Amino acid sequence: MEDREAGLQDRLSDLPDYIIHEILCFLEINQAIRTSVLSKRWKNLWASVPDLNFNSKGFTEQTFPKFLRRVMSKREDSNVRRLDMFAHLPIRLSSMEGLINYAVAHQVEDFRFVSDDVQPVSLPACGSLKTLFLSRCKFGDLLTSFGFGFVNLTSLDLYVCWFCYSENDFGDPFASCRNLRRLCLRYCRFPSLKRLKITGFQLVSLEIQGFGYGDRGLQDGCEVEIFAPNLLSFVYKFSKPVDFCGLHFPSLDYVEVHVWQHGTDEATDHDKRRASLFLMSMFEGFGNAQSVKLYCETIQVLDLVDGLLEQQPSPFKRLKKVDVQCNRESFKVPAHVTNYLLAGTIGQELHLEQRRPYIVNILSCLSKQVHGKSASSS
Repeated sequence: MEDREAGLQDRLSDLPDYIIHEILCFLEINQAIRTSVLSKRWKNLWASVPDLNFNSKGFTEQTFPKFLRRVMSKREDSNVRRLDMFAHLPIRLSSMEGLINYAVAHQVEDFRFVSDDVQPVSLPACGSLKTLFLSRCKFGDLLTSFGFGFVNLTSLDLYVCWFCYSENDFGDPFASCRNLRRLCLRYCRFPSLKRLKITGFQLVSLEIQGFGYGDRGLQDGCEVEIFAPNLLSFVYKFSKPVDFCGLHFPSLDYVEVHVWQHGTDEATDHDKRRASLFLMSMFEGFGNAQSVKLYCETIQVLDLVDGLLEQQPSPFKRLKKVDVQCNRESFKVPAHVTNYLLAGTIGQELHLEQRRPYIVNILSCLSKQVHGKSASSS
Protein backbone atom coordinates (compact mmCIF):
# COMPACT_ATOMS: atom_id res chain seq x y z
CA MET A 1 0.00 0.00 0.00
CA GLU A 2 2.85 2.37 0.84
CA ASP A 3 4.49 1.66 -2.51
CA ARG A 4 1.17 2.30 -4.32
CA GLU A 5 0.61 5.60 -2.51
CA ALA A 6 4.17 6.67 -3.36
CA GLY A 7 3.44 5.92 -7.02
CA LEU A 8 0.39 8.19 -6.93
CA GLN A 9 2.40 11.12 -5.58
CA ASP A 10 2.08 14.27 -7.70
CA ARG A 11 5.78 14.87 -8.28
CA LEU A 12 5.11 17.48 -10.99
CA SER A 13 3.26 19.73 -8.54
CA ASP A 14 6.14 19.41 -6.08
CA LEU A 15 8.47 21.19 -8.51
CA PRO A 16 9.44 24.80 -7.72
CA ASP A 17 7.36 27.53 -9.34
CA TYR A 18 10.10 28.67 -11.70
CA ILE A 19 10.44 25.17 -13.20
CA ILE A 20 6.67 24.84 -13.71
CA HIS A 21 6.72 28.30 -15.29
CA GLU A 22 9.32 27.13 -17.79
CA ILE A 23 7.10 24.16 -18.65
CA LEU A 24 4.06 26.40 -19.13
CA CYS A 25 6.09 28.70 -21.39
CA PHE A 26 5.95 25.98 -24.05
CA LEU A 27 2.14 26.24 -24.13
CA GLU A 28 -0.13 28.85 -25.66
CA ILE A 29 -1.59 31.03 -22.93
CA ASN A 30 -5.12 29.61 -23.31
CA GLN A 31 -3.67 26.11 -22.81
CA ALA A 32 -1.67 27.29 -19.81
CA ILE A 33 -4.86 28.69 -18.25
CA ARG A 34 -6.53 25.29 -18.55
CA THR A 35 -3.89 23.75 -16.26
CA SER A 36 -5.46 25.69 -13.37
CA VAL A 37 -8.03 22.90 -12.99
CA LEU A 38 -5.38 20.29 -12.26
CA SER A 39 -5.11 21.10 -8.54
CA LYS A 40 -5.08 23.95 -6.04
CA ARG A 41 -1.30 24.14 -6.53
CA TRP A 42 -1.80 24.94 -10.24
CA LYS A 43 -4.78 27.29 -9.89
CA ASN A 44 -2.93 30.59 -10.39
CA LEU A 45 0.46 29.49 -11.70
CA TRP A 46 -0.39 30.59 -15.25
CA ALA A 47 -0.87 34.17 -14.03
CA SER A 48 2.84 34.61 -13.31
CA VAL A 49 4.29 32.85 -16.38
CA PRO A 50 7.00 35.12 -17.87
CA ASP A 51 6.32 34.13 -21.51
CA LEU A 52 2.94 34.94 -23.10
CA ASN A 53 2.06 33.03 -26.26
CA PHE A 54 -1.19 34.23 -27.88
CA ASN A 55 -2.77 32.49 -30.87
CA SER A 56 -6.07 33.67 -32.34
CA LYS A 57 -6.81 30.24 -33.84
CA GLY A 58 -10.09 28.95 -32.47
CA PHE A 59 -11.32 32.45 -31.59
CA THR A 60 -13.53 34.91 -33.47
CA GLU A 61 -13.01 38.63 -34.07
CA GLN A 62 -15.37 39.25 -31.13
CA THR A 63 -14.06 36.69 -28.63
CA PHE A 64 -10.32 37.19 -29.10
CA PRO A 65 -10.20 40.83 -27.86
CA LYS A 66 -12.20 39.78 -24.79
CA PHE A 67 -9.70 36.99 -24.14
CA LEU A 68 -6.78 39.43 -24.40
CA ARG A 69 -8.37 41.78 -21.88
CA ARG A 70 -9.08 38.91 -19.50
CA VAL A 71 -5.48 37.70 -19.55
CA MET A 72 -4.07 41.19 -18.98
CA SER A 73 -6.48 41.87 -16.12
CA LYS A 74 -5.97 38.52 -14.35
CA ARG A 75 -2.22 38.21 -14.81
CA GLU A 76 0.01 39.08 -11.86
CA ASP A 77 1.95 42.32 -12.02
CA SER A 78 5.24 40.67 -13.03
CA ASN A 79 7.55 41.36 -15.95
CA VAL A 80 7.05 39.82 -19.39
CA ARG A 81 10.14 38.12 -20.76
CA ARG A 82 8.67 37.16 -24.14
CA LEU A 83 5.43 37.94 -25.94
CA ASP A 84 4.35 35.99 -29.04
CA MET A 85 1.25 36.89 -31.03
CA PHE A 86 0.01 34.78 -33.95
CA ALA A 87 -2.94 36.55 -35.55
CA HIS A 88 -4.94 34.47 -38.00
CA LEU A 89 -7.77 37.03 -38.13
CA PRO A 90 -7.94 40.84 -38.17
CA ILE A 91 -7.04 42.30 -34.79
CA ARG A 92 -8.57 45.57 -33.66
CA LEU A 93 -6.02 48.34 -33.41
CA SER A 94 -7.19 49.16 -29.87
CA SER A 95 -6.61 45.54 -28.81
CA MET A 96 -3.13 45.48 -30.35
CA GLU A 97 -2.19 48.79 -28.76
CA GLY A 98 -3.46 47.58 -25.39
CA LEU A 99 -1.41 44.40 -25.60
CA ILE A 100 1.74 46.19 -26.79
CA ASN A 101 1.43 48.87 -24.09
CA TYR A 102 0.96 46.14 -21.49
CA ALA A 103 4.11 44.37 -22.66
CA VAL A 104 6.12 47.60 -22.70
CA ALA A 105 4.92 48.51 -19.19
CA HIS A 106 6.05 45.08 -18.00
CA GLN A 107 9.56 45.29 -19.45
CA VAL A 108 9.17 42.87 -22.35
CA GLU A 109 12.52 41.66 -23.77
CA ASP A 110 11.43 39.60 -26.78
CA PHE A 111 8.39 40.46 -28.92
CA ARG A 112 7.14 38.45 -31.90
CA PHE A 113 4.08 39.33 -33.99
CA VAL A 114 2.99 37.17 -36.95
CA SER A 115 -0.11 38.06 -38.95
CA ASP A 116 -1.92 36.59 -41.95
CA ASP A 117 -3.00 40.08 -43.11
CA VAL A 118 -1.30 43.47 -43.10
CA GLN A 119 -2.05 45.08 -39.75
CA PRO A 120 -1.55 48.75 -38.77
CA VAL A 121 0.77 48.80 -35.76
CA SER A 122 1.92 51.62 -33.52
CA LEU A 123 5.11 50.92 -31.61
CA PRO A 124 5.86 52.95 -28.47
CA ALA A 125 9.42 53.42 -27.26
CA CYS A 126 10.61 50.44 -25.23
CA GLY A 127 13.94 50.43 -23.42
CA SER A 128 13.76 46.79 -22.32
CA LEU A 129 13.20 45.24 -25.78
CA LYS A 130 16.16 43.23 -27.11
CA THR A 131 14.75 41.10 -29.95
CA LEU A 132 11.82 41.93 -32.26
CA PHE A 133 10.14 39.97 -35.07
CA LEU A 134 7.27 41.57 -36.98
CA SER A 135 5.32 40.11 -39.90
CA ARG A 136 2.87 41.97 -42.18
CA CYS A 137 2.82 45.19 -40.20
CA LYS A 138 2.08 48.65 -41.52
CA PHE A 139 3.73 51.49 -39.65
CA GLY A 140 2.18 54.94 -39.60
CA ASP A 141 3.78 58.22 -40.54
CA LEU A 142 7.32 57.79 -39.28
CA LEU A 143 8.09 61.38 -40.25
CA THR A 144 6.22 62.69 -37.22
CA SER A 145 7.32 59.92 -34.84
CA PHE A 146 10.58 58.47 -33.61
CA GLY A 147 10.51 55.42 -35.90
CA PHE A 148 11.86 52.40 -34.09
CA GLY A 149 12.57 53.81 -30.63
CA PHE A 150 14.33 50.78 -29.15
CA VAL A 151 17.69 51.89 -27.78
CA ASN A 152 18.63 48.42 -26.43
CA LEU A 153 17.33 46.36 -29.36
CA THR A 154 20.00 43.95 -30.65
CA SER A 155 18.08 41.84 -33.22
CA LEU A 156 15.32 42.95 -35.62
CA ASP A 157 13.46 40.80 -38.19
CA LEU A 158 10.84 42.39 -40.45
CA TYR A 159 8.80 40.38 -42.97
CA VAL A 160 6.43 42.05 -45.48
CA CYS A 161 6.29 45.30 -43.51
CA TRP A 162 5.22 48.71 -44.88
CA PHE A 163 6.95 51.95 -43.95
CA CYS A 164 4.72 54.95 -44.59
CA TYR A 165 6.36 58.36 -44.86
CA SER A 166 4.23 61.31 -45.92
CA GLU A 167 5.72 64.27 -47.76
CA ASN A 168 9.26 63.16 -47.08
CA ASP A 169 12.10 62.37 -49.44
CA PHE A 170 14.40 60.75 -46.88
CA GLY A 171 14.00 57.95 -44.34
CA ASP A 172 16.37 56.40 -41.80
CA PRO A 173 14.01 54.23 -39.72
CA PHE A 174 16.60 52.32 -37.67
CA ALA A 175 18.95 55.14 -36.67
CA SER A 176 17.56 55.29 -33.12
CA CYS A 177 18.36 51.59 -32.55
CA ARG A 178 21.88 52.40 -31.42
CA ASN A 179 22.72 48.89 -30.18
CA LEU A 180 21.27 46.94 -33.11
CA ARG A 181 23.63 44.15 -34.15
CA ARG A 182 21.45 42.09 -36.48
CA LEU A 183 18.91 43.35 -39.04
CA CYS A 184 16.90 41.24 -41.48
CA LEU A 185 14.49 42.84 -43.99
CA ARG A 186 12.40 40.42 -46.06
CA TYR A 187 10.04 41.81 -48.72
CA CYS A 188 9.63 45.13 -46.92
CA ARG A 189 8.24 48.19 -48.69
CA PHE A 190 9.28 51.85 -48.60
CA PRO A 191 6.93 53.17 -51.31
CA SER A 192 7.23 56.93 -50.87
CA LEU A 193 10.96 57.47 -50.32
CA LYS A 194 13.46 58.96 -52.74
CA ARG A 195 16.33 57.92 -50.51
CA LEU A 196 16.42 55.14 -47.93
CA LYS A 197 19.24 55.16 -45.41
CA ILE A 198 20.09 52.33 -43.05
CA THR A 199 22.33 53.50 -40.22
CA GLY A 200 23.77 50.88 -37.88
CA PHE A 201 26.85 51.83 -35.87
CA GLN A 202 26.86 48.46 -34.04
CA LEU A 203 25.39 46.42 -36.91
CA VAL A 204 27.31 43.16 -37.48
CA SER A 205 24.89 41.22 -39.71
CA LEU A 206 22.55 42.63 -42.37
CA GLU A 207 20.26 40.59 -44.64
CA ILE A 208 17.95 42.04 -47.29
CA GLN A 209 15.59 39.85 -49.34
CA GLY A 210 13.01 40.60 -52.00
CA PHE A 211 14.18 44.15 -52.76
CA GLY A 212 13.82 46.18 -55.94
CA TYR A 213 11.86 48.86 -57.74
CA GLY A 214 8.14 48.82 -58.53
CA ASP A 215 6.44 45.82 -56.93
CA ARG A 216 9.63 45.05 -55.01
CA GLY A 217 9.13 47.77 -52.42
CA LEU A 218 10.92 50.90 -53.70
CA GLN A 219 9.67 53.61 -55.99
CA ASP A 220 11.67 53.87 -59.20
CA GLY A 221 14.77 56.01 -58.74
CA CYS A 222 15.02 55.57 -54.96
CA GLU A 223 18.61 55.55 -53.76
CA VAL A 224 19.77 53.29 -50.93
CA GLU A 225 22.58 54.24 -48.57
CA ILE A 226 23.92 51.98 -45.80
CA PHE A 227 26.30 53.15 -43.10
CA ALA A 228 27.55 50.23 -40.99
CA PRO A 229 31.21 50.60 -39.96
CA ASN A 230 31.24 47.33 -37.96
CA LEU A 231 29.33 45.15 -40.43
CA LEU A 232 30.86 41.70 -40.95
CA SER A 233 28.20 39.93 -43.03
CA PHE A 234 25.98 41.32 -45.80
CA VAL A 235 23.42 39.12 -47.62
CA TYR A 236 21.34 40.45 -50.53
CA LYS A 237 19.11 37.69 -51.97
CA PHE A 238 16.12 37.14 -54.23
CA SER A 239 16.29 40.79 -55.23
CA LYS A 240 16.82 43.06 -58.21
CA PRO A 241 19.66 45.54 -58.76
CA VAL A 242 18.93 48.92 -57.15
CA ASP A 243 20.91 52.12 -56.85
CA PHE A 244 23.13 51.64 -53.79
CA CYS A 245 24.52 55.16 -53.80
CA GLY A 246 26.73 54.54 -50.79
CA LEU A 247 27.87 51.45 -48.87
CA HIS A 248 30.18 52.10 -45.92
CA PHE A 249 31.46 48.65 -44.88
CA PRO A 250 35.11 49.01 -43.78
CA SER A 251 35.01 45.85 -41.63
CA LEU A 252 33.15 43.60 -44.09
CA ASP A 253 34.17 39.93 -44.20
CA TYR A 254 31.38 37.94 -45.93
CA VAL A 255 29.11 38.88 -48.85
CA GLU A 256 26.34 36.91 -50.55
CA VAL A 257 24.54 38.35 -53.57
CA HIS A 258 21.71 36.74 -55.53
CA VAL A 259 20.11 39.15 -57.99
CA TRP A 260 18.40 38.71 -61.33
CA GLN A 261 16.88 40.76 -64.10
CA HIS A 262 13.59 39.36 -65.44
CA GLY A 263 12.82 39.60 -69.13
CA THR A 264 16.39 40.24 -70.26
CA ASP A 265 15.50 39.24 -73.82
CA GLU A 266 12.82 41.95 -74.01
CA ALA A 267 14.72 44.55 -71.94
CA THR A 268 16.07 47.62 -73.69
CA ASP A 269 19.79 48.33 -73.88
CA HIS A 270 19.22 51.17 -71.41
CA ASP A 271 17.60 48.84 -68.85
CA LYS A 272 20.37 46.25 -69.23
CA ARG A 273 23.11 48.84 -68.83
CA ARG A 274 21.32 50.35 -65.82
CA ALA A 275 21.02 46.97 -64.08
CA SER A 276 24.69 46.09 -64.68
CA LEU A 277 25.93 49.48 -63.50
CA PHE A 278 23.78 49.28 -60.34
CA LEU A 279 25.31 45.90 -59.51
CA MET A 280 28.87 47.06 -60.21
CA SER A 281 28.31 50.13 -58.06
CA MET A 282 27.06 47.84 -55.29
CA PHE A 283 30.20 45.69 -55.60
CA GLU A 284 32.37 48.78 -55.08
CA GLY A 285 31.14 48.83 -51.50
CA PHE A 286 32.45 45.28 -50.94
CA GLY A 287 36.13 46.11 -51.39
CA ASN A 288 37.18 44.75 -47.97
CA ALA A 289 35.28 41.45 -48.22
CA GLN A 290 37.32 38.28 -47.87
CA SER A 291 34.65 35.72 -48.80
CA VAL A 292 32.08 36.22 -51.58
CA LYS A 293 29.21 33.96 -52.59
CA LEU A 294 27.44 34.64 -55.89
CA TYR A 295 24.82 32.89 -58.04
CA CYS A 296 24.74 32.33 -61.76
CA GLU A 297 21.92 34.89 -62.12
CA THR A 298 24.20 37.48 -60.51
CA ILE A 299 26.94 36.66 -63.02
CA GLN A 300 24.45 37.10 -65.86
CA VAL A 301 23.44 40.57 -64.64
CA LEU A 302 27.10 41.57 -64.44
CA ASP A 303 27.54 40.47 -68.04
CA LEU A 304 24.36 41.93 -69.58
CA VAL A 305 26.21 44.50 -71.71
CA ASP A 306 29.06 43.39 -73.98
CA GLY A 307 32.32 45.14 -73.19
CA LEU A 308 31.03 47.03 -70.14
CA LEU A 309 32.57 44.82 -67.46
CA GLU A 310 36.01 44.85 -69.07
CA GLN A 311 36.16 48.61 -68.48
CA GLN A 312 35.66 48.22 -64.71
CA PRO A 313 38.50 47.58 -62.23
CA SER A 314 38.01 44.81 -59.70
CA PRO A 315 36.48 46.18 -56.49
CA PHE A 316 38.00 43.51 -54.22
CA LYS A 317 41.26 44.06 -52.37
CA ARG A 318 41.38 41.34 -49.68
CA LEU A 319 39.49 38.53 -51.37
CA LYS A 320 40.37 34.99 -50.28
CA LYS A 321 37.40 32.97 -51.54
CA VAL A 322 34.78 33.27 -54.29
CA ASP A 323 32.00 30.70 -54.65
CA VAL A 324 29.52 30.73 -57.54
CA GLN A 325 26.50 28.47 -57.14
CA CYS A 326 24.41 27.36 -60.07
CA ASN A 327 21.78 24.69 -60.73
CA ARG A 328 22.64 24.36 -64.40
CA GLU A 329 25.46 22.03 -65.36
CA SER A 330 26.11 23.84 -68.66
CA PHE A 331 26.81 27.20 -66.99
CA LYS A 332 30.35 28.57 -67.13
CA VAL A 333 31.68 31.80 -65.67
CA PRO A 334 33.07 33.91 -68.54
CA ALA A 335 36.82 34.63 -68.35
CA HIS A 336 36.36 38.41 -68.23
CA VAL A 337 33.95 38.04 -65.27
CA THR A 338 36.51 35.92 -63.44
CA ASN A 339 39.14 38.57 -64.17
CA TYR A 340 36.83 41.31 -62.84
CA LEU A 341 36.30 39.41 -59.59
CA LEU A 342 39.89 38.32 -59.01
CA ALA A 343 42.08 40.98 -60.63
CA GLY A 344 42.64 42.74 -57.31
CA THR A 345 43.90 39.58 -55.58
CA ILE A 346 46.95 37.38 -55.96
CA GLY A 347 46.83 33.63 -56.42
CA GLN A 348 43.10 33.24 -55.76
CA GLU A 349 40.76 31.00 -57.71
CA LEU A 350 37.05 31.13 -58.39
CA HIS A 351 35.12 28.05 -57.29
CA LEU A 352 32.03 27.11 -59.30
CA GLU A 353 29.65 24.75 -57.49
CA GLN A 354 27.01 23.08 -59.62
CA ARG A 355 23.88 22.53 -57.55
CA ARG A 356 21.13 20.18 -58.58
CA PRO A 357 17.52 21.30 -58.13
CA TYR A 358 16.27 20.86 -54.58
CA ILE A 359 13.82 18.09 -55.44
CA VAL A 360 16.60 16.08 -57.09
CA ASN A 361 18.71 16.41 -53.95
CA ILE A 362 15.84 15.11 -51.84
CA LEU A 363 15.27 12.15 -54.15
CA SER A 364 18.98 11.39 -54.13
CA CYS A 365 19.07 11.40 -50.32
CA LEU A 366 16.00 9.16 -50.14
CA SER A 367 17.52 6.80 -52.65
CA LYS A 368 20.73 6.53 -50.59
CA GLN A 369 18.69 5.87 -47.44
CA VAL A 370 16.66 3.13 -49.14
CA HIS A 371 19.73 1.44 -50.60
CA GLY A 372 21.52 1.75 -47.28
CA LYS A 373 18.64 0.02 -45.45
CA SER A 374 18.49 -2.70 -48.12
CA ALA A 375 22.21 -3.34 -47.83
CA SER A 376 22.08 -3.48 -44.04
CA SER A 377 19.06 -5.81 -44.04
CA SER A 378 20.73 -8.15 -46.52
